[in-house]
Amino acid sequence: MFERRRLARSAADATNALERLISAAVASRDTSASLTPFELPIVVACRDLIANTVGQLPLIAYKGNTPRADQPSIVIRPDPFEPRWLTMHRLVNNLTGWGHVWLIPSAHYANDYPAAVRVVDASRAMGEMDSSGRLVAVYHDGQKLEPGTGAIWVPWRVTQAGSLGSAPLNDCSRAVDYLAALYDMAGSFWEAGFPSIAVLVKQSLNPTQTRELKDQVLSAWARKHEPAVIDRDGQLASIGSSAVESQLVESIAVANTEIARAFGVMPSLVNVAAGDSLTYATTEAEFSKWLKVGLGQYLTRIEAAFGDLTPYGTEVRFDTAELLRTDLEARWNAYAVGVAGGWILPSEVREREGFPPLPVAGAVLPDGAGAPSSMFADPPLLNTAQ
Repeated sequence: MFERRRLARSAADATNALERLISAAVASRDTSASLTPFELPIVVACRDLIANTVGQLPLIAYKGNTPRADQPSIVIRPDPFEPRWLTMHRLVNNLTGWGHVWLIPSAHYANDYPAAVRVVDASRAMGEMDSSGRLVAVYHDGQKLEPGTGAIWVPWRVTQAGSLGSAPLNDCSRAVDYLAALYDMAGSFWEAGFPSIAVLVKQSLNPTQTRELKDQVLSAWARKHEPAVIDRDGQLASIGSSAVESQLVESIAVANTEIARAFGVMPSLVNVAAGDSLTYATTEAEFSKWLKVGLGQYLTRIEAAFGDLTPYGTEVRFDTAELLRTDLEARWNAYAVGVAGGWILPSEVREREGFPPLPVAGAVLPDGAGAPSSMFADPPLLNTAQ
């Protein structure tokens, strides 16, 4: 019995501590300022998704359609002083936040092509346009840089000549303000709550009597199942939230969907209901569509910028194979067809899957069991010369 009472007191103390913590957080919230667009959860989620996805994709230099054997250091690790993912992460966040970003070479090869480059935030450099709207100079840290060689300009959306670029949210700023207002309204509603009942009293009460009557009702219902006794000829009346407040969550969901689309992100990728019946059989299909209608817009801008930093004839592209990787069974079936048809070799399959090369024919497996040579070596090439 005493143990049960001790546990009950511990649970009550924990609940009270949690309530005090929540109350303190609510009381400390700054209600004098509205949310900024970049504080909205949907904006944070979309920007993080794009930046983190781009940061995971390898950047490959190609000669024709074949990856170069000597990959330039500028695509392996653009900035030697920070991880590659961080370079891409900062680059994308500038595009989605400011609408443009700068790439400034920091080291060069003997042939004057950049060996390293650093991302310079949009706010830390200034571009100069001529009367026709062409970029003619870039100023950074007191230096005047030549566009294309001393600095690479990477814009997001350029709607007219003379603009350095605008961010995805710039053209739908009113919709973003609308969502921010909804969140401010929701914060007030969820913090203060909305009373479900009212005590109707026919006589006038002074502040002390009003407080005593409220305490009388609350004390009867606080973590109890006792009937409330109302004196002073009071009556309980049920009330509810207004139509606007009851539609608050639905309104926020609709606004979230529109903002996700402004970023080129499918709502399902940021756990937002799109309001339609479209579903995807596999994650591959979902990411495949996003790559074509959303993510690809960001990739092409970055690819073009890094292409300007490499020698003529070299093309730079992101490797999206991992993003579109099929399930294991589908890959095995595809490989089986390819090997049987002779257009892909077993060694190439193993390389794609990250397996080590098999030993030469006639070797012994680690467990001592022999194996036919067909398991180890590629099939011999057919001699078609007659």
